[in-house]
Amino acid sequence: MFRYFVFIFVGTLLITVGCHRRVPAIQISNVDPFEATILADYRSYREANLAKNFATMSTIAINNAGFLGVRASFDLARTSALKPSERLEHFERALARRTEDPLARRENQELMLELARLAEKSGNTEKALAAYEDSLPLPDARKGLEQLHTNPYDLSRSYFKGRLYQDALKALGTLQAPSIEGPSYQKLGQHENALDAFERWLTEQPGNVDALYGEAWSHFHLGNIEVAKGKLLNLTGSNALYGQALIANREGNVDKAVTLLMLSGRSPHAWLATGLLEAKDRYSDALPIYLHLAKSETHYNDDAAYRAMILAQRLSLEDTARRAKSLIPNDSFFGLKVGKFPYVPKTSHLPNLRPPVIDLAAALAKAGDIESAIGELKLSLNYSDDEATIVALGEALQMYGEYRQSQRKAASFVSRGSTDLRTWKLAYPQAYPELVLIEANQYNLEPAIIWAVMRRESAFYPKAVSRSNAQGLMQVIPSTWNWLAELRSEKPGDPFNPALNIKYGSTYLAWLMKLFENDLELTVASYNRGQGYIQRLFEGSVVGRDKDELYREIDTLETREYMQKVMLSVAIYRELYN
Repeated sequence: MFRYFVFIFVGTLLITVGCHRRVPAIQISNVDPFEATILADYRSYREANLAKNFATMSTIAINNAGFLGVRASFDLARTSALKPSERLEHFERALARRTEDPLARRENQELMLELARLAEKSGNTEKALAAYEDSLPLPDARKGLEQLHTNPYDLSRSYFKGRLYQDALKALGTLQAPSIEGPSYQKLGQHENALDAFERWLTEQPGNVDALYGEAWSHFHLGNIEVAKGKLLNLTGSNALYGQALIANREGNVDKAVTLLMLSGRSPHAWLATGLLEAKDRYSDALPIYLHLAKSETHYNDDAAYRAMILAQRLSLEDTARRAKSLIPNDSFFGLKVGKFPYVPKTSHLPNLRPPVIDLAAALAKAGDIESAIGELKLSLNYSDDEATIVALGEALQMYGEYRQSQRKAASFVSRGSTDLRTWKLAYPQAYPELVLIEANQYNLEPAIIWAVMRRESAFYPKAVSRSNAQGLMQVIPSTWNWLAELRSEKPGDPFNPALNIKYGSTYLAWLMKLFENDLELTVASYNRGQGYIQRLFEGSVVGRDKDELYREIDTLETREYMQKVMLSVAIYRELYN
């Protein structure tokens, strides 16, 4: 419900928000802080809330287009005195208006769970089931689905949609549903069971393409190569060509494998083709494929251009090396490696605007309601599309310690070619400065490194949770979190506490820097993939401590892109803040 603050003494308080960033001084007195004219709607809502005047609260919820309308809608949705159908209507309005963030996975799941319960109480079973599915894998979402579904097939299908494959199979019991069983067993690596299910599926639906693909790949994974080969030959599409290529390579026919991979038309397959050729020391044959990839608009273009340059240099093909170098984007990690540098603006040309919502936020902050101050600014930011307005709103948000939405909006302008220094600083903020500087000084880390990692890991959202359950600003997984606590000789704290998360993330970075003798590239790659893998790869016979080979041999696009993006961000932070 609405928070009302009563102040009983006169004085001045300089508060700090959760990020430890200083915000404007709040004058505290025995005068009602909501008496300010600009806070008239908030004052009306407070009075209606205290009087339980639900009609007035509803009018404000419907008519107020700002954060107050969202807050009022949520408050009414959570008022047990109202009918469930009314509460559901308010809740759906609040969801539609709020600032949604895909990184807020846990929060979004909990909101969907709340929606499901309201829909169920309102008798809207269809809506409740859909919301319970969206709130998976929360335990209460499972309970809700199990209570509402009367048909085991429907329950299994809900779990399958939520990627809970073991639960999907368990829900079936002794029943059969091969279209669920086959893909589920395949995802779980139980290929014999998967093959059985796909064959039953084809008995029911001869010619079903998904079942045919599933059957072929099950044979492949079970080592039935000749059978898989025959079945893949009868299928079309890039996936079939990829399977045929893997079999050709297994049979020792690299040329056929490369041809099939290139016919698929997919960049990951072309990248694999270069790997097959390099494994046979056929560098001159790999070179044209790298140059082809270098001209594509994919994640592989900069990697491919750099690799083409390296191979051409080793083959003494000077013209080709120059051409490959020219294809390396300036705004890339590999651009930095060859002496290029991304554009970073030096000045700002945007007008200094002050949208009215900034004054509203300031009044709310002065009244002690920081949550509403940030909420009003975030909502206005969400509906704005003018760069100068967004910069003004973003700077106000960062003053109150909100970095995620302001950075997100500014980054979209940077990606579209913004040439304004203020926009770039919003997109690359010095987030949680006091906390970062403390840890940087403690561990002799450059602050830019911490900010660059945080930017890539969580985009400055302190409650971020990944699919692998990495948590908080620096995205530390629970096992690493506990190990770091042990390393620090303390009990594990809350990973969603910004101060603790920055502390633990910095501890890990410092530990990696020491392990790799201050090699930042190895440190950053290990932060993403794990020091064991990176250390073995770097020191192994294939890479032989050669960085150019490391860039090619890291086996996942995610880790390659992670290392490159973080290193580029470090360079941009250094340039922006000197």
